[in-house]
Amino acid sequence: MTTIEVVGRSFSDALYERYCDFDSTFDELKNDCDIFFFVGPLPKKTETGLVLNTSTVVLTDERISHVGDPHAIETACSQVELLDISSNAFSNWHEISLLLSSLPHVKTINLSFNPFPSHLHILSDKIQWPNLNTLCLNGSYISFEMIIEILKKTLNLEELQICSNNYTIISSDYNFIHNNLKRIYISNNNLTDWKSICHLGFLFPRLETLIASDNPLKSFRSDDDVTICLLNLHTLSVDRVQVSEWNDIVALTKLPCLHALRIYSAPLLKSYQKDERFFLLLGYMKNLKKLNGSDITANERETNERRFIRYYSQRDDKPQRYFDLIEKHGNLKPLVDIQIHAPYLIQVRLIYNQIIYDKEIDIRQTVQQFKKYLQEIFQIPLNRLRVFYIDDVAFNMGICGPEELKYPQRLLHTYNIHDGDQFHVDLKPDPFKSQHSNRTVDITRNTHEKKLTNNSTSSEDDKKLLPFSFDSLQNLSNQIDTNILQSFIQLDQFYSSIDKNSQILKQNSNNDDDDDLLSAAAVVCTQMKKN
Repeated sequence: MTTIEVVGRSFSDALYERYCDFDSTFDELKNDCDIFFFVGPLPKKTETGLVLNTSTVVLTDERISHVGDPHAIETACSQVELLDISSNAFSNWHEISLLLSSLPHVKTINLSFNPFPSHLHILSDKIQWPNLNTLCLNGSYISFEMIIEILKKTLNLEELQICSNNYTIISSDYNFIHNNLKRIYISNNNLTDWKSICHLGFLFPRLETLIASDNPLKSFRSDDDVTICLLNLHTLSVDRVQVSEWNDIVALTKLPCLHALRIYSAPLLKSYQKDERFFLLLGYMKNLKKLNGSDITANERETNERRFIRYYSQRDDKPQRYFDLIEKHGNLKPLVDIQIHAPYLIQVRLIYNQIIYDKEIDIRQTVQQFKKYLQEIFQIPLNRLRVFYIDDVAFNMGICGPEELKYPQRLLHTYNIHDGDQFHVDLKPDPFKSQHSNRTVDITRNTHEKKLTNNSTSSEDDKKLLPFSFDSLQNLSNQIDTNILQSFIQLDQFYSSIDKNSQILKQNSNNDDDDDLLSAAAVVCTQMKKN
């Protein structure tokens, strides 16, 4: 008698090694399988065997191909309700039938990405899995006929996942109706005809949620009456389909219960901006309560319907929905097209040493960032740079003067800057230069150089300058001392000239000629004027 070699591990062995074998050493375990650590109650020992204290068992990618000991599985998994055995090596439906018979309380089972045969396998009439609520067969490539065969054994099933199975068409010739299925996930297949979706509706009359994204559907229209075949459908996902006409969106409005739609990308929407897609879809779909994951409030609906009206008011291809909304909201005037620049970009004038730049600055930056910007423009050492802000309107009205930007982390917008305002740049004294020079000589030299500079400036340049200099602001106290000292010097010169001219008067005092006295007085006045 020949023995058949079984390839792969058994479910019972994998289950025991993962959840029950706490007597094995670490070295024994790591030689045959990966090590997993679980936090939770330990299995309890009974007379019939170990019982797991968990409702979920996950044995993915374990090379499991057959059941093993069904009695041990039934005992250990008596409390298990969710079983994930995806990405294993199951290929025999008899083994799946035996496994499910050993798991009487399982409600959700994931059989995705197992290498099941593509041909139809008729299951025994005695097989029934009444407790099964959710079945996942993604990426298994089993035929839809086999799906129908399984559904005949799971009459209480409510959710079916059959994504990535390379389906191209759903036929109407199965002669079967499942009255409890509510949710179908059939994304990432090759369905091109909306009729296949309608046939799903005939197969599952209580269908409420259909996730059919990533299918190359070319239209949402067919000859079937969707008010009959998709009567209860309220949630639909058809993202990344190939529809290209707004009439297909209009066709979706015929679904009587549809209130949640997801469709981000399609050739139809490619030429529109994101906000345009939103208000156009919402304008067409009058009953939607959720669009692309966003809940639609009454205020949002009204706003987007008004945008829909204004959009089509300027076009010749007005849909019927446009006239329906006109009756609801009335004729709306087009909004005035106002060019609005970013409110944080302000046009200002930057001035340093008769160099003037008209620049657009970002008032969201800090004073420190702005000074670094000025350093690059004027090539001034950052540690010597001082900046004064002038509100152009307030300054011209005499309300306020220059304000120095002293705080590095203060934001520019807190200065309430407007277009046309000015920033004057000045230099701090060089700390490395000697500050002990003779004060009187420096003052005289600075006064003389200032006169020469003012005399050499053209009248046109004078028109660009403000009526004050920031050099004088910087050295205000020095200038006050300079003016006082110069006043004393002028007074000394004035008194000396008076003494000199008074001697002339005395020399002529003996003369009775009034003309001589007047001449001497004129000399004194002239000398005073010069001083």
